[in-house]
Parts: sequence; C-alpha cells; structure tokens
Amino acid sequence: MTTPAPMPAPARPRRRLDVLGLIAVIVAALVLLPSLAVFLIGLIPEMNAIWWLGIVLLPFLAIAGIIALVLGVIGVIVAVRRGTRFALSILGGVLGILMLVPLALIYLGP
Repeated sequence: MTTPAPMPAPARPRRRLDVLGLIAVIVAALVLLPSLAVFLIGLIPEMNAIWWLGIVLLPFLAIAGIIALVLGVIGVIVAVRRGTRFALSILGGVLGILMLVPLALIYLGP
C-alpha cells in the first residue's frame, strides 16, 4: 500500500510593485542629484561661479517636483484601493514636496 503524495502548499499571491511610486522616485532623483551636485560644488570657494546653474536648474526642480508629487499622491490612492504597498509612492510625494521648497522660499520669502 502506497502513501498518497502530500499536497503542495498553495503559492502566495504575488504583491504588485508600486510602479507610480517608483516612477515618482526616479523623476525626483533625475533632477535632485544634479541640483545637489551644483549646491555642493558651489560651497567650494574657488567654484563660486557655478551658482548660475542653480538658476537654470530651479525651473526643472519645480516641474519635476510637481510631477513627482502628483505621481506620489495618485500612487498612494491606487495602492490603498488595491491593498498593496505604497512606501515608494509616499517617498515620491515627500521628494516632490522637498523639491518645491526652494521655489517656495524664493517666492514667499523667509
């Protein structure tokens, strides 16, 4: 008499990737890294002339910040409705807000 083969355990459902949050983080990183480099290079006394690049990068920082913030908010809403993870969407939204801070400081003053 043979023993029956054990039943395999059911496969766990695969969690969906937070695509909108991932895109928001990538968009934020593409503009934040050059801006951070300009800021850090501008702190060196001999490289003081690089600050004009900050003026050029500021509009890109604002546009990418708005895009990252919108993608992050939409990603959180979609993830909550699906019941999946939304950590990248929150990170993308926070990076989007941080990218808008320099523009707000310029227009609103100290």
